[in-house]
Amino acid sequence: MDNAGSTSRAMSADRACTEITLPQASSAQTPPAARNDGIEGNAEVVSTPQPPRADMRFDTLEEAQRHYLAFARRRGFGIRYNYRKKSEVTSEYIRAAMVCHKVGHQAKEKEDTQKPKPVVPERMKCTNIRTDCPARMALKVRDGSWLVTEFCDDHNHPLLKKWSLTGFLRSHKDIPEEDQDFIKILHSVNMETSRMMQVMATLYELVEGVPYTPKDMANFRSKLRAENKYTDMQDTIAYFEDLKSRDKDFYYRYKLDDEDRVQYLFWVDSAARKAYKNYNDCISFDATYMTNKYKMPFAPFIGINNHGHGSTRSVSDAASICAAQVDMEC
Repeated sequence: MDNAGSTSRAMSADRACTEITLPQASSAQTPPAARNDGIEGNAEVVSTPQPPRADMRFDTLEEAQRHYLAFARRRGFGIRYNYRKKSEVTSEYIRAAMVCHKVGHQAKEKEDTQKPKPVVPERMKCTNIRTDCPARMALKVRDGSWLVTEFCDDHNHPLLKKWSLTGFLRSHKDIPEEDQDFIKILHSVNMETSRMMQVMATLYELVEGVPYTPKDMANFRSKLRAENKYTDMQDTIAYFEDLKSRDKDFYYRYKLDDEDRVQYLFWVDSAARKAYKNYNDCISFDATYMTNKYKMPFAPFIGINNHGHGSTRSVSDAASICAAQVDMEC
């Protein structure tokens, strides 16, 4: 059963490879060609997008957020929403303010006199130190669009000079939508995460230019697996039906138990059926017993032709091999 899903994804990828188009790197994520101008610490010098101004308008709040996010990425700081206010009449946002990620006061830790200090030093926590930074951009709806009513770009803390470091700020760690679509295609052909990062680094022209980490990509792939957790059988049957529409001799058969769970699944393509008619002297199978996530035996039927090559039919659930013997004559 598990091999059926793997075969399904691999074969569908062959068709997808003829249709995919490499995503264009988002201008909000990809910096221009960086150069080292001798600045201390090998700072990467990149162009900065147009800063917001008090009379700038945006069609939507999301568009304003993307613009300020791109500006913040080039400048070397992160952003977050300070507030978003909805209208009492329409329940839609009418006011909003985005601020630097260091806005606010640093919370003071209370010392517990009753708790002794640990002998082993505690691991340093990755926390954001608030400095009450005044940088912010305020907007409100006016005449059907979002108008910038206030903008301040004064920071009371050092800004990150290297583009590659800004990618670790929380507001800049999201995977762009264009990259998500492309990663889904790579995920469908079971490409490893490390290899995916190599592909994305090629598109971004350098590893440091990728605006997310391998861990972020691994988390995104885990989310994709969770989405298909309960639709794998439906996807497999849909794929078999697609094969059957293109190959009239393709055959599959499955059986459900009393709880509508798959009890066994058998499939064979036209090439294997034709080979069996001529080379049926010796047929062998080797059941891989319950090593997949479905806890079902998997048994491929293998025959050898006059060229020494094998042809395969597969059945999931070795307990149903007797039922598959009837299908061998189909």
